[in-house]
Amino acid sequence: MNNVKTRGIAVCNPVDFDRDYLRFTADYAIEHGINHYQFVGPIHNPEKGNIDGMVFYRKYAQFNDEKNAEYVRFCMEIGNEICEKLSAAGVKTYMWHHELEVPEAFKSTFPEICNQYGDVEITHPIIKDFLENKIADFFAAYPKMDGIVLTLHETRIPLLKLKNQKLSKIERVKYVTEILYNSCKALGKELIVRPFASIEEDYEMMTHAYEQISHDMVIMDKWTQFDWSLTLPENQFFNKIQHNPLLVETDIFGEYFGLGILPIMLKKHILKNYSYCEKFAPLGYMSRIDRATFHSFGDVNEVNYHIMEAYETGSDVEAAIDRFFAARYPGCGPEVRELMENTEDIQRQIFYLNDYYFTEGSRFPRINHSKNHFYFEMMKEEHYLLSGEWFIPKKWERGTLESLRAEKQAAVSAAEQSLTKLRALEGKLTADDYAVLSDKFNNLYYVAKAWQQLTEAFIYYTKFFELKDAAYETGLYQALDALLTINQEAMDALGKKFYINQLAIDQILGRVNDLPIPSFVESVKASFAHEKVAMAELEAEPLTDFVVCGGGYEGHKLKKEVNFSDTYIHEDGLCRIPGTNRGKKFSSVNAHGWFSYELKVKPNAENTVEVTVKGTEGQIDLRVTIGEQGYDLHEATEGKKTFALTYAENAGADAVRIRFDRISGYTPYIYTVKVR
Repeated sequence: MNNVKTRGIAVCNPVDFDRDYLRFTADYAIEHGINHYQFVGPIHNPEKGNIDGMVFYRKYAQFNDEKNAEYVRFCMEIGNEICEKLSAAGVKTYMWHHELEVPEAFKSTFPEICNQYGDVEITHPIIKDFLENKIADFFAAYPKMDGIVLTLHETRIPLLKLKNQKLSKIERVKYVTEILYNSCKALGKELIVRPFASIEEDYEMMTHAYEQISHDMVIMDKWTQFDWSLTLPENQFFNKIQHNPLLVETDIFGEYFGLGILPIMLKKHILKNYSYCEKFAPLGYMSRIDRATFHSFGDVNEVNYHIMEAYETGSDVEAAIDRFFAARYPGCGPEVRELMENTEDIQRQIFYLNDYYFTEGSRFPRINHSKNHFYFEMMKEEHYLLSGEWFIPKKWERGTLESLRAEKQAAVSAAEQSLTKLRALEGKLTADDYAVLSDKFNNLYYVAKAWQQLTEAFIYYTKFFELKDAAYETGLYQALDALLTINQEAMDALGKKFYINQLAIDQILGRVNDLPIPSFVESVKASFAHEKVAMAELEAEPLTDFVVCGGGYEGHKLKKEVNFSDTYIHEDGLCRIPGTNRGKKFSSVNAHGWFSYELKVKPNAENTVEVTVKGTEGQIDLRVTIGEQGYDLHEATEGKKTFALTYAENAGADAVRIRFDRISGYTPYIYTVKVR
């Protein structure tokens, strides 16, 4: 290790390589003294992503027909051009890569690698050979690339979530990482590892596994714990890294705060996290500077790059900010800086709820996301947020509903004031600069108004079922109508540049959604109508307790795997699944799949628990665990099926936790749970 601090950037996150942008950022890196450059690329695309998508296999050439050959050749051309250029300037280059990845046809070609569960047994010699050859193929194709940045999540084969494996979690992490580490080392290349864990147990396990492999292996981890939210704390897990060098991963672009479209100056955020990270004497910093083709070069938000650069080089931050605004907006530098000073605070008030992660990557949330992140639940006077998920701040207190409303109103007022101040600069700024800033601050204003009505919708939806007052149903529909009005006003003012609709095309996952606000309004109305009918029917039955699964009023101390439990609105009712349907693309057994509720029972008595389920492809497969008693349900049947399960309570308790696990490739849809 040398004593030169790492100053890095990551580019094309996570999208196809772009020739002009790669050339521009390579020049930017050289000009600004950056010595570490990471390519990300379309890591979630099974055809183009990771090192698999940018190289032709040699030994395993029979799988090359799964690749986009044109894209592979393009990557080899531009990737090597950039690596040559940066290498000549003394800048190291790295490629992001996720494992465990195998070709789609790999399991059918080598059926011997599968265990009885239908999943890959990772210790099979063919897997080791494939990984070793993959690394060799990559560096043969990209000889100037200095190394790989490894993540063990979001893959076709979920390494940490596989079932019936010969190795434990930590042994699996060590086994696969060590194969890749030794393969890189034998070629004189470097392997950097990213824990990227979403629960504390996995983080500690992964860092311990890395230590066992080598104390020289660099661990790169985010400076906020788990992910990029402005409300997440500094990464406390840095304390767990005892022997390995630390490289800090930062986001100075704004993946979860506006994606560069909304105005934001992250002066407080960068200062807070940089000061914290310096306590751990890191090798340096690697900063994300773009996301989903959006970036801030030539834009007012580029100030964040200059702030980070000033901290990294020990320069005067305030002077760097002033220089940026003076150079970028001649004659109006101080005024534009003043406009930007409170943008971080405004976005906190918009996208967070009393510092609770209240957004979908700063996108307008879908109803599925809203239910899974407890946005309806938290509006209850007696709310329970027991999932243990990372987006819930520790010791979070909601406060009154009026305080939440006041927070959203403050964001609207501040955004409106900023827009008024900007209008005073018309004629002083160039026409182009004024137009760009106008788009940004108009977007900030309309986004603030949209989230204000979004909050109202959650409040009214939940309050109707809590208090059975028709006035709340009226309030819900008024809030939804207000959302549609805001959407139209914003589209009239901004057209295709309206922030919420700009993000309607999800370039990360490659799917095209309906326009977010109208789609949300339609789904909320459908959900409310289904839930209203279901609640009335169930309340009419002589039940000890019940749940409308996947409803806004679902509650019952819901627990689930972090981020993985989807809800659906079907013609035959609302439901929740243990896992995600999208997970089937990665593994025949989506082991992310479980959720549980706490329901009331009759103490010291025999209770009947009725579970109404429907399975995909006419097959019901799931495990239901009531307290300590498990039931495996298997039945080939079309449509819904109600299973009556017995639970004998003999300890005097008045409640029990009921858990649902996905146990095969067939997704179970759970509609209702009743206790008689």
